Amino acid sequence: MSIESKFRTYGLQVVVFLSFLALFSLIIAGIVFYGYQSNLEIMLQSSDELLYQISETITRQINSHLEPANKNGIVIKNLIEKKVISSSTVSFNESFFTEALETYPQFQSIYFGDENGDYFMTYRDDDNTFVTKIVTRTKSPAGIRLIKKDLDHKLISDNFSEDLNYDPRSRPWYRSTKAEGRSVWTSEYYLFTAREPGITCAQPIFDESMNFIGAVGVDFKLNEINNFLKSLKIGETGTAFLCNDSGEIFAHPAKVLYKKGNPRNPSHGNRPRSPAEEALKHGPENEAINYYLDTQKYKFNYTHKGERYISLFRPLSERYDGKWTLGIIVPEDDFIGPIARIHETTLLFSFWLLIIAGFLTATLAKELTDPIHKAIVEADRIQNLDFDGEIDLQSPITEIQNMSDTMNSMKKALSSFKKYVPSEIVKELVKDKNEAKLEAESAKITILFTDISNFSSISEEADPHDLVNQLAEYFDAIAKIIHNHNGTIDKYIGDSVMAFWGAPHADENQAKNACTAALEIERTIEKMNFKWISKGRKAFNTRIGINTGVSLIGNIGSSERFNYTAVGDSVNLANRLEGLNKVYDSRIIVSESTQKEAGKDLIFRVLDIVAVKGRQQSVTVYQLLGSINDPHSRTMVNLSAISERALVHYLSSEWEEAEEKYKIILKDYPEDKTAKMFVERCQKLKDNPQENWDGVYRLTQK
Repeated sequence: MSIESKFRTYGLQVVVFLSFLALFSLIIAGIVFYGYQSNLEIMLQSSDELLYQISETITRQINSHLEPANKNGIVIKNLIEKKVISSSTVSFNESFFTEALETYPQFQSIYFGDENGDYFMTYRDDDNTFVTKIVTRTKSPAGIRLIKKDLDHKLISDNFSEDLNYDPRSRPWYRSTKAEGRSVWTSEYYLFTAREPGITCAQPIFDESMNFIGAVGVDFKLNEINNFLKSLKIGETGTAFLCNDSGEIFAHPAKVLYKKGNPRNPSHGNRPRSPAEEALKHGPENEAINYYLDTQKYKFNYTHKGERYISLFRPLSERYDGKWTLGIIVPEDDFIGPIARIHETTLLFSFWLLIIAGFLTATLAKELTDPIHKAIVEADRIQNLDFDGEIDLQSPITEIQNMSDTMNSMKKALSSFKKYVPSEIVKELVKDKNEAKLEAESAKITILFTDISNFSSISEEADPHDLVNQLAEYFDAIAKIIHNHNGTIDKYIGDSVMAFWGAPHADENQAKNACTAALEIERTIEKMNFKWISKGRKAFNTRIGINTGVSLIGNIGSSERFNYTAVGDSVNLANRLEGLNKVYDSRIIVSESTQKEAGKDLIFRVLDIVAVKGRQQSVTVYQLLGSINDPHSRTMVNLSAISERALVHYLSSEWEEAEEKYKIILKDYPEDKTAKMFVERCQKLKDNPQENWDGVYRLTQK
């Protein structure tokens, strides 16, 4: 009597085919969706770095484009002050200036003028000739001489006019450098000779008594800079431009003049401009500039007329008087567009891949089910007590082949009334013993301690499983950095790491390597904290202490168990320095011995002279700010210098001078805890001077 199924059944081949096809569809859809979202996120995130690299390149190119003007101006200024060049050395001046114009095609003109109104100029004319203009007021005959030569320096014309229509003393470049008494870059103004907007790099000329006697100038046509910006490739439709501190765009690929004005015409400021130039007033650039000036944010995204843009602003070097800012705007579609096209191609490829997978799935289902059908036939034979012959189920599927073997064994067992119990035991023991002895030696090493701020509070709030995974990621990152900088990890102490340099192998750059590793740890953990916070996790704010000194290093412990580690006063001091970060609200504190041996490539700020708890001897401690290659190294160096001067005044009992220096720091860094602390100390010591005061800050807590 057969037992009928209580539910609907399907053929195995159909089930396998549909199951595999559904699985392939889900996998392909998941991969396509995840790939698109991941690439989109990565592309948008990488836009920050891409724009920064582009701004770096443009800044370097602009500097290389403009800096020769400053250098040439200084050379000419020095030659004039040494009386090698003057208004009377016409032939030498003409040759010298012409050679400079040929060497630097971006120059429009080179000239100098003096307080008497005399003027000497060589400029590049529109017909590719060189014209020398000499304005004479102090010698007879007074007037203007124009000498025109071709590219081979052959004379074309030499004309003289008594019409003194030009006075260098009234021009913006002359007035600016005279007022400032130094090298200046002018704002945009109308060049007298070129009759176009331009800028000038001007240098003051002084006599032996340092009295101002004249100025040197090198002109640039803004069209040259506009064409340079137009030649840049920023994405598909990105744009770079220069604006001043008032938000006015003075250099842009669209600012191309199509009509020259007259510099002596008062209405030249309202000269006609191209439609593209007029459109700048209402374009995405203007909206980006307004947002930048209002918020002082250098990188931001914004929407203009329904289109999303990515924008980056970067102030140019102080050599341009801090007036110029590089702006870059790129439509988000420039980054997302290629991903969308790739996504469309991926979808088409996935469609054909799914069709191929369907054919392969049908073949696989047949290969899988045919042997099973044969097995069912053989099972029916066994049920009928037919044990003759062997079961031959040839299949590439291991399980089916195993089933065939098992059924054959079962047939043999049943036919012989024997039990067959296969058993296999494999044991492999690997033992490796290394001889080791308890021994240690004194050596100079650099010790580093790290610690996570408020880890106890974090561990109370966090899920234990998540916290363990986060710690593992944190320790992996620190360990990799330490190993990459030739360090040795001694141990993990809770949430802390102890590492050292100089053992077991000597390291001549141990202090520098330890400090460089600390800076990389700081940068890496900062990026990881950003990622963790975005996922709802707590940030691991890391403090680091570093000390260099003689310690006992080697195998230390008991006869049954020991570790390769370091002990001694230098180790204890490094541990105490890590804790000092809480006092000074810093990230990395090093001892004086480490600071001295780290070299000049790193920037340190002197903090204090302290005597840590449990130690009578005082030590000068420093905050590690960064390296000289950092983008903000100049700011770091300034902070280091003023901190050193402030502490010298403090240790000399010059309370008011010290207080003044620390208040200067607070103007730039209002939340600087070290400066605040020293201002309080100075005020207290002024009101209540102490006898036998030695300037050492003694800590009573670890």
